[in-house]
Amino acid sequence: MGEPIIIKETDGWINVLDYGVCNNEKEDVSSRVQEIIKAAPEDSIIYFPSGKYLFTSGIEINKRLTLCGDTYFRSNNAGNPAFNSGATQFSCNFDKKKIEEGKIESFAVITVKGVKHCIKSISFQSDSCYRPSDKVDNTHNPPANGEPGLHHKIILTYEGKYISAIVCDNVSEGSGHYENLDFGGFAEIALEMPNNSTANDITIFTCNRGISAGENSIITNGKTWGCTYGMKISTGTFINGMRVEEVGKVAIDSIGKGSNFITNITIDQCGYCGFKFNSISNTQISGNISRCGQYYFNFSYEDYLKLNDKDRIEEAYSLLYGNSIESSNITITNNNTDYWEDGGDVKDENGNTKFKEHKIYLIKAFETKNVLLRCTIDATDMVLESEKGNLIYNNKGQTVIFHDGELSSVNGIGISEEDYGDKIKIKKGDMYINDNMKMYSPQINDILTTGNNTSDTVATYYGGKWEKVGEKVELGTTVRYHKMIEK
Repeated sequence: MGEPIIIKETDGWINVLDYGVCNNEKEDVSSRVQEIIKAAPEDSIIYFPSGKYLFTSGIEINKRLTLCGDTYFRSNNAGNPAFNSGATQFSCNFDKKKIEEGKIESFAVITVKGVKHCIKSISFQSDSCYRPSDKVDNTHNPPANGEPGLHHKIILTYEGKYISAIVCDNVSEGSGHYENLDFGGFAEIALEMPNNSTANDITIFTCNRGISAGENSIITNGKTWGCTYGMKISTGTFINGMRVEEVGKVAIDSIGKGSNFITNITIDQCGYCGFKFNSISNTQISGNISRCGQYYFNFSYEDYLKLNDKDRIEEAYSLLYGNSIESSNITITNNNTDYWEDGGDVKDENGNTKFKEHKIYLIKAFETKNVLLRCTIDATDMVLESEKGNLIYNNKGQTVIFHDGELSSVNGIGISEEDYGDKIKIKKGDMYINDNMKMYSPQINDILTTGNNTSDTVATYYGGKWEKVGEKVELGTTVRYHKMIEK
């Protein structure tokens, strides 16, 4: 245990090495650090110089304090000598003797007891979960060869026993500030933020849960990668410049009432949906939300609907999924189609493995009310599945209104699948004007006359795959002919 700690005269900085704390990962420092916290004057900065500090049990912050390490540098390869060069690392593991005796208990490395606090420049690492490698288990890759599977799986080292990094005993009291932190290998949560907190430059990889944000929190410039669940947010959360990628299940789960402002977000490769919500309003989302629904990657939507209810995960066939969304604006830069090499036997004309198209809904909700959605797909594609409400959809070329989940008007002209005297109708997926004039939607073998020289340019306007079949000069202008060869 050592001598009782009496804090010396200090200018507010307390160096833990001055009080018998070991930083070579050879002995547990939990109890000694807790004694320092107990003896430290409020508003002190407890400083952990570069090194590895072993924690096999948790500590509590019960007064206004800052925990600060040295600026760290990380490489992407854990076997690289520079992986932890210059880092203050908290190595958070179960006690080996307790493992052997079967007496280990779940714990959080830092539990904040409802007080204002700051934690910065520390690398938190645990061995309580890991992501399997290709040699061990290929489930960290997308499902392939016609077989469905959970996307990007992680393995819990000690089933039923978890280590978390930072949690809050009372999220409604004591705001936190988190800066320049990274987390890896935690079988429960990496960072739980109380209400009115801020986080900047946060990197989380291979944890069961990444970030849980309290109400009115701000999270900027970070990444959550390779986790089962990416982020949980509440009412009034502001997010900017975050990447949530390679997620086993849900990327962002909104459990509050909305009023979220989410900009420059990248959500990519999710087993389920990218953004899940219950009933939210006044929410703004802009960014790239792509390659979701990977759990059913090799299912057509028709095959998905044939599954039993117990086998069907509702939130896995949409980019955004929830109960009710109201008075919100959503701008997505990508489309709703995911292509991935499935490793099968189907080849294209050049002998390369063909990519399989996988489409999901942009939004699936029970009700949408006064929602504006911007994206680049055709209005007759899988835009919205909703039982009630209204949504205005803009795909740059058209402004479309959906009412109770059905197309209602295009550019102010009424539209339906029924004979209600509408100027525009839908018959078997094709649009018609005045019941008999088919609106142009290119089909395979259609030939388009255009001034565009390349087929790739034509494809950006009309979709599908095209090939140039000829050209000629008319009245001094070169006219090209392109043929659609694949829808």
